[in-house]
Amino acid sequence: MSKKKISIFVLKAIVAVPLTLLGLWLLQMLYLPGVVAHKSAALQEPAKEEGIFAGILRAHKPLGRGHFHMIDEEREKHEPYEPLCLTCHGTFPHSKEKKVRSLLNFHTGFMACAVCHVRKDPGDQDHFFIWVDRVTGITSLSVEGEYGKYPAKIFPVRITGNNQQEIIRPVSQQSALEYLELKDKFTPDQAAKAKIKLHEKLSQKPVFCMDCHKKDGYIEFSKLGYPRNRVDHLASTEVASMIEKYETFYLPEVIDFSGN
Repeated sequence: MSKKKISIFVLKAIVAVPLTLLGLWLLQMLYLPGVVAHKSAALQEPAKEEGIFAGILRAHKPLGRGHFHMIDEEREKHEPYEPLCLTCHGTFPHSKEKKVRSLLNFHTGFMACAVCHVRKDPGDQDHFFIWVDRVTGITSLSVEGEYGKYPAKIFPVRITGNNQQEIIRPVSQQSALEYLELKDKFTPDQAAKAKIKLHEKLSQKPVFCMDCHKKDGYIEFSKLGYPRNRVDHLASTEVASMIEKYETFYLPEVIDFSGN
């Protein structure tokens, strides 16, 4: 083995070992938080003098943590009041764009399809967004819930001529049921024409990541009850800008183990 190859091998080993240890530590922190907390507590020396809170400290147990991501069981619960689109397209409707489909499908857990697929005209004050309870259909300007587990979904609404709020439904339930009843009788050409007719009220260009996740974006998060710090975070999401700016992602050559 040449000196050059030995040097490259040693360099890769120096980089790989710390990265491996760091990865194992992060996995332990994420999936076994109780074990980590227990080990840390065992290393603490007892206080020489017990105060009035010593008993509380001794009885303290690590707080349980939920999953970082929403799990399928939570996402696939039956909802009496849900977007009609999911009847045909399923719980995870986005499948074409590999780079962003998981992020887009995540959004269907807390917003209706029409939020992005019925683009409002700039300056249209009669078209805005509101929370709709998953079960009852009751509308509200704000909700309370766990991270990623809201009791309601965001829907677009429009103010009608008699000053009433009307949820925007680009596809009527009657039309969708009629299509489902006839779809097996259509030829491929007829099915294509029927789909175009069914989706004719949808926008040709849907709302995309950076349309919302920027300052003064498409959705006014503050009007949906989000606190100021959350609004700032949503308006500066690094993931959205990363998706917009980068087409290909590379690893540094020093940790590319596929080379010779």
